[in-house]
Amino acid sequence: MYDLARLREEFPVLERCIYLDSASTSQTPVRAVEAMCAYFYEYAANHGRGSHRLARKTTEEYERTRDVLARFLGVTPGTLVFVRNTTEAINLVANGMSWKRGDEVVTTALEHHANLLPWMNLEKRGVRTVVVPHHGGRVDPAEIGGALTERTRLVAITHMTNVLGTVQPVEEVAGIAHDRDVPVLLDAAQSAGHIPFDAGKFDFVAIPGHKGLLGPQGTGVLYASDLSLLSPCCYGGGIVGEVTLDGFSLLPPPARFEAGTPNIPGVIGLGAAIGLVGELGVENIHRHETSLACLAHDGLSALPGVEVYSPRGSPVISFNVRGLSSHACAAELDRRRGICVRSGFHCAQPLAASLHPGGTVRASLGCYTTGEEVSALVETVREIAGSLTG
Repeated sequence: MYDLARLREEFPVLERCIYLDSASTSQTPVRAVEAMCAYFYEYAANHGRGSHRLARKTTEEYERTRDVLARFLGVTPGTLVFVRNTTEAINLVANGMSWKRGDEVVTTALEHHANLLPWMNLEKRGVRTVVVPHHGGRVDPAEIGGALTERTRLVAITHMTNVLGTVQPVEEVAGIAHDRDVPVLLDAAQSAGHIPFDAGKFDFVAIPGHKGLLGPQGTGVLYASDLSLLSPCCYGGGIVGEVTLDGFSLLPPPARFEAGTPNIPGVIGLGAAIGLVGELGVENIHRHETSLACLAHDGLSALPGVEVYSPRGSPVISFNVRGLSSHACAAELDRRRGICVRSGFHCAQPLAASLHPGGTVRASLGCYTTGEEVSALVETVREIAGSLTG
C-alpha cells in the first residue's frame, strides 16, 4: 500500500473538508497544478503550430501526455484522441460511425446519460437503441448476447456504474460481442484509475481525465483500436494536410480528430496526474478503496432508518435516510461536518429513480480517502437519522 498521509499533501483542499464526491470529479494534485502553471509561466504557445522554441516545447509536453497515457493503458499513442470528457468521447463514436437506417446499438439500463442519450439521439436517423435490463445492479452477459442481431452495430456498456458502483463483466461481454463481429464501447468513466483493466480488449474506451486519473476538468481521451472506423465530427485548423478552394485532405489519425486549439494546459496537467496514479498503482488504489467501502457499507447498513443500495465493497455508495430527501441529507452532511457528497439522480436517472423516486445520496471514495473520513460519514448520518426519529 502507499503512504496515505504523504499522498494527501498533494491535495490541500482535503484539510478543509471531507471530500466524498470523487465519482463526480476527483481533486487535482499539486504536481498537476504546478505542471499547468509551468506551461503558462515558462513556455505557453500553441500546439503544433509553430517552429519557435515555445511552440516546440508546448507540442513536446502535450504529446508526452499521449505517450504517458498509452503506457498507462497498454496501447499505442496513435490510438488515443484527446477530448474534453467521457461524454465527448462517446459522442465522437456515436457521430463518427457510419450508420444505416435499421442499425441497432445494444446498451444497458445501468448507463450514465452520456452512454445512453447519444444512442437514443440516433433514433432520428433510424438507428434503434436496445436496452438490456439489469439484475440488482449487474447485467447478464447472456442477455446481452441474446439481444445481438444481424443489425447490431455496437455494444455500449459501462464498466462501473456511477450510481451503485457495481462492476460489470465487460470482458465476457466483449468476448460474446466479438464472436459475432460486433465492436464494443467501454464507458470507463468510473473505473479508469480505480480498477485494472485491459483497454486493448475493447474497440473503443471512453476515459475522463478528471476522475480516477486525477487530472483537471476538461480533459479526457478516446481509445480506438481502429480509428479508421470513425469520421471526424469537427473540422477546422490543425487536422488538414492540404487545403485548396476545391477541397482538402486530412492528416492521419489521431490528429484529424483534434481540430482547433486543444486544452493544452489541461492535457499537460493530466500527464503529471497520471504519473501520480502510476506511482500509487491502480491495484493498490483498488484495494484501498474497497477496504474503506466495506467499512462505509457496514456502518451505514447498521443504522436504523438508513437504506443502502450499493453492494458491499463498492467505492460508490448510494443510500437514503428515511424521511429526508437526498438533497436535504447532502446539505445537512455538509452543514454538520463539512462532508461533501452528491445527491439526486447522478446523470443516470433511469437507474437512480428505480432505487428511489427522489434519487439517492451518493458518497464516493478516492485514493486519498481515509478511514477517519468514512467513520465521520457514518457517525454524521447516524446523528441525522436519529434527529428525525428522536
